[in-house]
Amino acid sequence: MPTDYTTLVTKLKNTTIPFAEYAWEKRPSGDYGVVALEFEAGALHGDDKKVARAFEGSVDLFMKGRDTAKIATVEGVLAEVCDGCWSVNNIQYENETGLIHYEWVFQVEG
Repeated sequence: MPTDYTTLVTKLKNTTIPFAEYAWEKRPSGDYGVVALEFEAGALHGDDKKVARAFEGSVDLFMKGRDTAKIATVEGVLAEVCDGCWSVNNIQYENETGLIHYEWVFQVEG
């Protein structure tokens, strides 16, 4: 059974927004999409082994302007997979690229 993080990545890849996990090998031109970052936030151990874990990370969206459909797509995937364990962390204009950068943070079971 896939982890919730794997489900999150799969659902983001299945949107129409360009996707990269961790980082872009070659940044797309113009508007480009989401980068999912993960790190293990915690683990539950039993019988000398890891029995459960949780991931925490961020999803980033970069756009030339405010595209509410792309924002809704990302938030829809987060709502479906992460339940209520996500929030908008930051929205900023990046001078060097001319893009608006949206960042959401999330937590999912592993």
